[in-house]
Amino acid sequence: MRSLLLATVFLALGAPAAHAAVTVDMEVSPAEISYGKAAEITGTALVDGAPFVGQPVRLEGRRYPFDGSYGVIAEAITAADGTYRFERKLDRNWDLRVRVGEAVSRRERAYVFPAFTLSFRARNVRVIRLTQRYRVPRGVRLDKPTIFYVARRGSARAPRAAAAELERVGAGRYRATALVRIPAAWKGRFRYASCFRYTGGSGMGDPRSSCPQQFRF
Repeated sequence: MRSLLLATVFLALGAPAAHAAVTVDMEVSPAEISYGKAAEITGTALVDGAPFVGQPVRLEGRRYPFDGSYGVIAEAITAADGTYRFERKLDRNWDLRVRVGEAVSRRERAYVFPAFTLSFRARNVRVIRLTQRYRVPRGVRLDKPTIFYVARRGSARAPRAAAAELERVGAGRYRATALVRIPAAWKGRFRYASCFRYTGGSGMGDPRSSCPQQFRF
């Protein structure tokens, strides 16, 4: 009899009542994820507005092109304040959601952008070579040109200075280069930036993104 009573109490503490309202929210950070970097997925599970403690949390997702069903990609347990946390490296754009019991968070699309590095080399006092290198999963194709911006050092904005086509230099490796002439009045002091647009079918980046006529530092 005592064992039955203890089991009943345990079940009552470990599960919400049938009429309890369970809610779960979710946030993906950073908003724009670079390939190779981890995304942090966090949120809080509540039952009738109070922390839902010690509950299994499932991170569910579906990968670009988003035509499959959601699958479980990680699991965790809610903390004493009802919070949970995942850290995942994502290789393409993903639709993500979190499930606690029957409660499901809103869907959030995680945009994973190609990893890139931007550098310059001076050809002479008036000409610089700008180079942007990209890294993406093997098999991903990129084809949009890279836009380079150059302005005098200290400027708040930079106009477009060049557009360079991509060169594939290896599996998952691309490069764009451009020569830019700078005014003598700048005395070799300048600042620079770049922008690239989404390549259709790549599943990497935000298809709605665009490159401005002027870059704002």
